Amino acid sequence: MSSSVYFMNMRADFKENSFAKFQRMIKKLNIENIIKKGEMTAIKLHFGEQGTFSYIHPVWVREVVQAIKRRDASPFLTDTTSLYAGGRSYAINHIETALSHGFAYPCVNAPIIISDGLKGQDSVRVAIDKNHFKDVSIASGIYHADSMVVLTHFKGHVLSGFGGALKNIGMGCADKAGKYKMHLGATPMIKPELCKKCLLCVSSCPGKAISFAGETPQIDSEHCLGCGQCFSFCKAGVFKINWDSTPPDTVIERMVEFAYGALLNKSGRVCFINFLLNITPGCDCLPFSDAYIVPDIGILASLDPVAIDQASVDLVNQQQYTFPDGVCSHKDKFSSIYPQVSWQRQLEYAQEIGLGSRDYKLFKIEQD
Repeated sequence: MSSSVYFMNMRADFKENSFAKFQRMIKKLNIENIIKKGEMTAIKLHFGEQGTFSYIHPVWVREVVQAIKRRDASPFLTDTTSLYAGGRSYAINHIETALSHGFAYPCVNAPIIISDGLKGQDSVRVAIDKNHFKDVSIASGIYHADSMVVLTHFKGHVLSGFGGALKNIGMGCADKAGKYKMHLGATPMIKPELCKKCLLCVSSCPGKAISFAGETPQIDSEHCLGCGQCFSFCKAGVFKINWDSTPPDTVIERMVEFAYGALLNKSGRVCFINFLLNITPGCDCLPFSDAYIVPDIGILASLDPVAIDQASVDLVNQQQYTFPDGVCSHKDKFSSIYPQVSWQRQLEYAQEIGLGSRDYKLFKIEQD
């Protein structure tokens, strides 16, 4: 059975601006069945790492807050601490980063709560009994929320091909220990001839796994978290993902199982909104925003995380590739950027374990 996915493009006029069209699309989700009076509703999003600017603009988040408050519910903006060092590694600097990016209460009309606590240790174990995990650790603030609206900036991702709703709730709803389990075994390989000996990798490695023995960096696999911070921060390109150590499908399936656990106690109480704007080749965890790979497309909404991600990929692949350094080699944008990663496995496995359907029907929100 196909799932409904609603789509609005970014055309607007004097009669109806984009915010009014966005509110009409939200009504299509029948949020009165999702969010009840007096509830605490989590708005799960990514505030963006320090140095990036392609995250969801706070004005869109405010529109969602207003829609929830019209239900007499209490919304809060939330994410979890990052596994790696940076501007979101614990609750205090994560909130400071969010505020610096415009997610302050006067702008969005809702508070910020980092759901896995001060140091990323506040979580609830959820039994799932799947192939990779028997249970998963879900951030307590997200677990205890009565309902949830998942806002996702759709983009590429080095580990999963693309980052959509599934990654937002899979990686994004886990505590630090859960993130470590998902990344476990993804030890980078090194191209020593490229090393400039700046030592940034040594100082930025959260697992203290990188050292210099002589003239080249060395990685202690026992201490490596597999977080990818080294290849994100190294400007010389010394570090690359070693897919022989952990196949990409394994990381992807682990992530999808965490998504399953994050949604398990919220059946019928979650909706998903994907923003196909500022579509970058890499994720918002990076400390920079790269050029966009396709023009802005629009915004999607659905009750099905699998369907909305499938529709998002399809819409991206229908666009002309605009990345300034060359033309995409084929229509599959994310496979062209990350040829070692099968992004399809995200959707296949999510459908297999019952998270949703890849079969969808797209309903366009026409200009009023």
